[in-house]
Amino acid sequence: MMEKFTHTDYFLASISRQKDLKHLLKNNDSIIFATYCAGVSIECMFRAYIAKYTNEFDSKHNLERLYHKSLIGQQLNVSEKQKMTILVKQANKIWNNNLRYTSEKRMKRIIAHENVKKKITDVNKYISNYQSEIFKSTDKIIKTGILKWT
Repeated sequence: MMEKFTHTDYFLASISRQKDLKHLLKNNDSIIFATYCAGVSIECMFRAYIAKYTNEFDSKHNLERLYHKSLIGQQLNVSEKQKMTILVKQANKIWNNNLRYTSEKRMKRIIAHENVKKKITDVNKYISNYQSEIFKSTDKIIKTGILKWT
């Protein structure tokens, strides 16, 4: 039987997944896995705080729910909390745990279907711009998590 993960395990995994993300972003063919990795990095950071403060494990992968359970917001001032809420919502709208099963073809179909009314002409460019939101959010969320870690 595997030992239970500690808050330190999750914290270090978050930082490791962020490093993996930076490596994956060097190759456009890895955009979907990079997106998955970004979400896992955020999820690990929130799980680190949850394990540290509440020791309650939630098997769900909803980043907004994990953010609230993490209690990291209690360490943020009003402005930081507002920014963090926006970042988490941006990341959560793009990331889900099922990305690990998603092919590039399926991702394009999902994005194109969701945005057919926007008259997208270059799906690849849109995917790149769409995914960049989660990458920016990931950097800021992980940076905040590291700064507030004591």
